[in-house]
Amino acid sequence: MRPEEIAVALLRRWWIVALAALVAGLVAYAATSAQAKTYTVSARVMAIAEPPDYWLDLYAKNRLASYRDLINNWEFVREALASAGSDIDPGHAQSVLLMGHNPDANIIHIVVTDTNPTRAATIVNALADAFVARNATENERIRDEPRAIDANEPGVIEMVKLDAPTAPSVPSGPRVRVNTAAAALLGALAGLMIAFALLYLDDTLKKPVDVERHLRLDVLATVPARGAEGDAADRAGGRES
Repeated sequence: MRPEEIAVALLRRWWIVALAALVAGLVAYAATSAQAKTYTVSARVMAIAEPPDYWLDLYAKNRLASYRDLINNWEFVREALASAGSDIDPGHAQSVLLMGHNPDANIIHIVVTDTNPTRAATIVNALADAFVARNATENERIRDEPRAIDANEPGVIEMVKLDAPTAPSVPSGPRVRVNTAAAALLGALAGLMIAFALLYLDDTLKKPVDVERHLRLDVLATVPARGAEGDAADRAGGRES
């Protein structure tokens, strides 16, 4: 079949595409709407070389990855929540925790997505505050180490909490509209594939040109289909006779 004939044949089956899109969209809408609302809270912690120094700043960049792993540790999470006076289960806190790392800006992202916005904010702030406090303790230990009288102050890495997030009022998920639209689009594509498959599997000859093209035979005559008017005329002629 020529491309234009395929396009016309697919247009005749537009209802398959529409039905598939509608069904997929409705299923996605129902499934997404049934999910619990989630809230995302995040805080950034920046590593700053003190005093400013290229090599110390480079050291901070290299250490950020290990700092990220330190925060995403069960024992650290447990201690951070205990220091914040929270009774949140450390296992649950770790299950909703996501760590990000931006080495160019020397920043660690602490992200929590939870069904309880207050709990999400508590976890993020507890972890960020505990990390800053632990780093400050380590810096004090470095500064208190014995050194020569004429030695310079040792360089340290200061951690600064850039955000103090509160419980959000607007949920971050589930994204009902986005999921529904995406499912409808995928359903339409699936419907188009089904329509094309039905067209491909249909080997009936519908027009004289099909006979000439596929069987390579000349069409000498055709018998027109009798419609409702022809049937009515036959019945009327039978009554008259």
